[in-house]
Amino acid sequence: MSLIAYPIAADAHEALNRIKAGEALRAVREKEAELAARARVAFVTEAIGPVYERRDEALDAYAGLVEDDRKGRIFTPADTDRFCRLTCRILNTKRGKPQPMQPVFAEGQRWPAKREPVTSVWQLSLSYWKIMTVAQAKAAGIPPIGQARHLRKKATGRDLTPEEIAALSQGPLTAARPQQALDFGLFDFPLPENPAIIIADE
Repeated sequence: MSLIAYPIAADAHEALNRIKAGEALRAVREKEAELAARARVAFVTEAIGPVYERRDEALDAYAGLVEDDRKGRIFTPADTDRFCRLTCRILNTKRGKPQPMQPVFAEGQRWPAKREPVTSVWQLSLSYWKIMTVAQAKAAGIPPIGQARHLRKKATGRDLTPEEIAALSQGPLTAARPQQALDFGLFDFPLPENPAIIIADE
């Protein structure tokens, strides 16, 4: 089974429009999506579009995007295109937290009368890489891509904006590579009374 190539867009509506037009940027992994978008991305799944009372209506509205298992209309998207699906949402007719039913044992009935039926609706659910603005990434605590010194030296074809520079200055410092274990010198040895202390033997 191939990996799913999710679309890259600023919001779900833009992603759906680009998918229908065949112009969507797509990526399998987060790093690929960030390189294509030149910005931070977040993987999100959002409900989009109108709600339908019947599943057949939703399948007809999104023909060619979602899996259709009806007789005579069987459609299965490719493995890399499985980012759209129909989801069923339950709408309670009564507000408030539902209470568990208690047996009544009255008039020959063990359980009370059946509650009012609930209403279910169908809606399209779309998974995609959402392009985050500098403000959104900052609010989510996500630092900009890479380190400041790398971004300033990197030939991106454009200068960094003041907002990007401010976000870089406020991002946490990260090491370029993991710190290596300390190495003893030729004349260094641990202190006999406390092996955690290394002293030099001159």
